Amino acid sequence: VYKSGAFGRLLDITKFSNYHELRSEVGRLFGLEGQLEDPARSGWQLVFVDREDDILLVGDDPWQEFVNSVSCIKILTPQEVQQMGKQGIDLLSSAPARRLGNSCDNYAGRQESRSLSTVIASVGSVEF
Repeated sequence: VYKSGAFGRLLDITKFSNYHELRSEVGRLFGLEGQLEDPARSGWQLVFVDREDDILLVGDDPWQEFVNSVSCIKILTPQEVQQMGKQGIDLLSSAPARRLGNSCDNYAGRQESRSLSTVIASVGSVEF
């Protein structure tokens, strides 16, 4: 999971059983409790990149389909959403937006320069 200006976080998506649980945990990890559940009210938006590099809104696909296809999740700030404009968000919700060169790897690469060891240390251990 990535958010501009913050360290990425690693989540085991299979530990969640629905979008509500996922949104709650992502909100907790990034200090956005209660702000990710209602994007229309808060302005914050969750999008994900699937394994084909399509960018989609979190919550548009059936849960199991999402779990099987998600590559990474991005938290868009209200400013990022505003920059995209309502038309861009509507486009995301109606069809996959193919944005070549906008994959998770590229998104992470645009974040502040950090050494790999710093990023790994910030994520901590993951249980499977």
